[in-house]
Amino acid sequence: MGRVPTRTGLAGCTSPVSYLQLKFWRVYSQEESNLMDSYTVTHAKELAQRNLESFFKQTMSQHVITPSNKDWEKISTLYKFSTKDYYYSTLHKYVETGMMRMASVKSDESPSDNPAVLNFVDEVGMGL
Repeated sequence: MGRVPTRTGLAGCTSPVSYLQLKFWRVYSQEESNLMDSYTVTHAKELAQRNLESFFKQTMSQHVITPSNKDWEKISTLYKFSTKDYYYSTLHKYVETGMMRMASVKSDESPSDNPAVLNFVDEVGMGL
């Protein structure tokens, strides 16, 4: 028979987060991660499909909305669950606080806003 996990130690007894709330947070975090994987694969495939069709058919590309680099940074920080607010992740906080601002793939951000890891894209495009 499986062992039932128990909360032991002083920290477990005095935690302001209930066991069920902590369990929900863990489940939520896992589901959000799974869905993020699924959404990013789907969105990347849609963007790649659009770019390839535009290239091979020599047509104007359709507009595809993608979060800006700043928006990605905002949801990519580590999150520690707190009872002071009711957010279960940085993405949850981002959406609930209305911090969303959508941008197209080709955004109005300056090249200096791009992460260093993406600099090769600009260099290839400029023939460097």
